[in-house]
Amino acid sequence: MPIVLQRRSPRPRRQVFTVLMAAALALAPSWAAAQDAAETGEARPWAVRGGVSVLSDYVWRGVSQTQEDPALQAEINLEHRSGFYVGLWGSSIDFTAADEEDDGIDYELDGYIGWAGELRPGLELDVVLTHAAYPGARSGFDYDYTELEGTLSFAEHYHVGLAYSPDIFGLGGRGYYWNVGGEWPLGGSGFGLKVQVGYYDLEDAAGDSYNDYLLALTKDFGPVHAELQYTDTSSYGPELAEALDDAKLADGRLAVTVGWKF
Repeated sequence: MPIVLQRRSPRPRRQVFTVLMAAALALAPSWAAAQDAAETGEARPWAVRGGVSVLSDYVWRGVSQTQEDPALQAEINLEHRSGFYVGLWGSSIDFTAADEEDDGIDYELDGYIGWAGELRPGLELDVVLTHAAYPGARSGFDYDYTELEGTLSFAEHYHVGLAYSPDIFGLGGRGYYWNVGGEWPLGGSGFGLKVQVGYYDLEDAAGDSYNDYLLALTKDFGPVHAELQYTDTSSYGPELAEALDDAKLADGRLAVTVGWKF
């Protein structure tokens, strides 16, 4: 999910949903079995989950991935009751500005495998290995990378996490992303408050590091999740702007996300 260059004219972004739809069709028998199990009360070892989201701006680790434009995202995964899961996630993206060379990239497709479960009462661990790919990239724009991320959740509302990539964004160096945060219900209103602070160590890959901040108001309407978030960064210096993207895409911004899950 790198952060590169400036805007270009939009192109069709159907491929990501074509791939995810194919995955959904492949997993349909498992989904049907899970639905039958739910209706009969029979316990099944596997469950299929997924969703589709619309975003006013796709902001990742404090930086817009769409040149401040809207994005569409989709996800599908297969989960085992033991805690293991595997899935696909995709998003429309735009790394290139109008005055920059076209990188040929219109979407990101991530394949992942992981495990999530309770270590002891009140303490949960989620470990996931992700490969981020950018199909269609032209020569010289190879941003694919692999990342291992672990998140420890505790005391019901809090979490700490660390992500590591040996070759982040194809820059030839390591990247570490540390984060800490929490999410709390706001009384009986149905709204929630989410807060997170992150530190992205890109010294080895890009010669600098930066901090990012997220403050969000959340609300669920049945299977629909809505979120209004404010994000910002600090210490996003010229080295990062040169290696990754224009610093204006790391400025403070409001974004809205509306997603449906099944």
